Amino acid sequence: MKKVIVFGVILMLMTAVLCVPVNAAQSASAEIWVSIKNGGTAAIITEVNSPLPDRPSITLDDGKSEAFHIEFSEDGSYSYTVKVEPDDRDITFDDTVYQVKIIVVEEDGKLITNIVIYNEKTGYKYSPQGEGEPCSVTFVNDPVPTSPEETTAPTEPDETETPTESDTPAETTTGDTTGGKSRPQTGDDSRLDFSLLLAIFASAGLFMLSVFYYRSVVKEIQKR
Repeated sequence: MKKVIVFGVILMLMTAVLCVPVNAAQSASAEIWVSIKNGGTAAIITEVNSPLPDRPSITLDDGKSEAFHIEFSEDGSYSYTVKVEPDDRDITFDDTVYQVKIIVVEEDGKLITNIVIYNEKTGYKYSPQGEGEPCSVTFVNDPVPTSPEETTAPTEPDETETPTESDTPAETTTGDTTGGKSRPQTGDDSRLDFSLLLAIFASAGLFMLSVFYYRSVVKEIQKR
């Protein structure tokens, strides 16, 4: 009886050990190939509960292509987003966003992947058929076109030129100048000077008459 129990335990252990590598061998892989015209960096965003790719981004030169490699250990539906990451170059970066869905199914004890690619910009959806057609996405980064403001046409000289000092006739002023200011011309300066002199003498005469009158009044008052 003890031998039967021991044999049963050993058989169970052997079965468990043999089943581990068999289950581990059931895996599938998928590759998402990327190419970028004029070069650049493509990033892949992993949705929730999806296996991580071998790297989060790929930097490519113009004309080169590489792939994101993903391993799957069980069946299910997994989603990824692939897009371009802008850098500091003065170019227009492709804003296309690709949604990649990888459906893993089990057939005859093996895992098989089916891929569906959706272009959010154009609305185009397609699925690679067969082993000969890989899953690939393409981006186009274009150089920035020159804006019209940057192109400056040669300026033509203005036909109406501003007159210079040599072209403008100098102002002619008559009479005396004091402190750089011209005295306005009002006729004959000799008449003006004579009238001013008469006014001074008249004022002096009136002042003298006023003094004599005041003195005479004071004397009359004193006599009384």
